[in-house]
Amino acid sequence: MKIDLLKTSVTTLILLAVTLLIHIVPGLIILLAPFSLIPGTYLYMKSRPSFYVMTAMITVVSMIFTSIIAFQLILAILVMSYVLGYLLAGRASREIMLFIMTVLLSMYTLLSIIFLQLAGMMPTTKEWFSELKETYGMLVKNELEAGTVTKESVALFNSSLDAMQIQVPGLIVLSLFLLILLTLVITLPLLRKFKIATPNFRPLYFWEFPKIALYLYFAVSIISWFLTPGDVVLLGIVANLKYVLEWIMFIQGLSLLSFLLKIKRIPAAFGVLLFILAFLLAPVTQLFGVLDLILRMKTKIKP
Repeated sequence: MKIDLLKTSVTTLILLAVTLLIHIVPGLIILLAPFSLIPGTYLYMKSRPSFYVMTAMITVVSMIFTSIIAFQLILAILVMSYVLGYLLAGRASREIMLFIMTVLLSMYTLLSIIFLQLAGMMPTTKEWFSELKETYGMLVKNELEAGTVTKESVALFNSSLDAMQIQVPGLIVLSLFLLILLTLVITLPLLRKFKIATPNFRPLYFWEFPKIALYLYFAVSIISWFLTPGDVVLLGIVANLKYVLEWIMFIQGLSLLSFLLKIKRIPAAFGVLLFILAFLLAPVTQLFGVLDLILRMKTKIKP
């Protein structure tokens, strides 16, 4: 393929504008993210050399002229555009796209956060929650002395914060999963209008993530047993990857439940209750997801 100067120029200008907006107001990424992969993916599908030229120009400009946070965000957009284009060219299903993009973006995001924290450019979650505890303690000090607030209430609040702190990586992964899902729902139909072949989502009960997700899940779980708190960086990488894979196993468990409801023709009202129970008992749902990938349980369920 030759370099298409017109498409390269237009796409580069669009992403330069996105880069400038993110540099000025980083919070705009929340609004721009679901649409951000369209220009790059379109260019990749039309002319890969053009995509590589555009990527090089955007990377150099953002590296020199923007903040580190803006650079990391625009780099994520370029990487995800490449990944989505690669998967589209390989005729991957939407479920595979959702899995691969969620894993890669989650790891990229969590590693970026770790880098910023190690560089002293971002406080750790422990520091965030410690400040919140101190602020709360100062606010209720007078109430404690007056007896309007009990020490048990303060201890309960602190325990809740500790539990929330542990859930932060999982919440980040969940947010990124929903972001990728929304991005695919928006991006793929729009790319189809530009005569780019894109797959459709199959119903949840047909979803099946690749076996590599299962192998990674076991490998990460085993590695985590041998790590100590002193292995700060490696522990952070393994723990965060484990969060991502646990979420994938949970989705596979939901797929198995959906398949059971479909095959057994269970009433919708009871099915809703089962889904609520699946979310409340997430570890059990996750276990069924693991068993489904190992034993292919869907093939054993008969009408």
